[in-house]
Amino acid sequence: DGIVITSKSYSNGCNSGYTTLARQLDQQVHDRQQLTHVFSAGNSGGDNCGYGAGAGWGNITGGHKAGKNVIAVGNLSHTDALAGSSSRGPAEDGRIKPDICAVGSSVTSTGPDNIYFTISGTSMSCPGVSGTLAQLYDGYRDLNGGLDPDAA
Repeated sequence: DGIVITSKSYSNGCNSGYTTLARQLDQQVHDRQQLTHVFSAGNSGGDNCGYGAGAGWGNITGGHKAGKNVIAVGNLSHTDALAGSSSRGPAEDGRIKPDICAVGSSVTSTGPDNIYFTISGTSMSCPGVSGTLAQLYDGYRDLNGGLDPDAA
């Protein structure tokens, strides 16, 4: 048994294409077929990354999020509208990103000094998708003798 779902929200630039890290993540999923990497798509919805998609498009924040076997998560409002700040595709090679969206706007979260506050962004939608995947994995295990599903 080991890790089957990762959930990460960090950036490394404006849609830097299919990077070495993206290739490594894709190879990990190929080698460990039950592994799923989930990333926030980023909060650069109005940016222009300069490869021809135009302002407001093609601005996922990091090549690792352009991986072919990773899930990039966009930010929806509570009325299922894409948040203006949510990064979106296409990836530099034309593939559609984000792969899925979830509520990430006006989410109540914990903060310093044991307080609750409201925050927005793909860093709020990403854990929701990861948690849902965890529930689906658990249900699959219950129905299949403890086996993990293939991520593909």
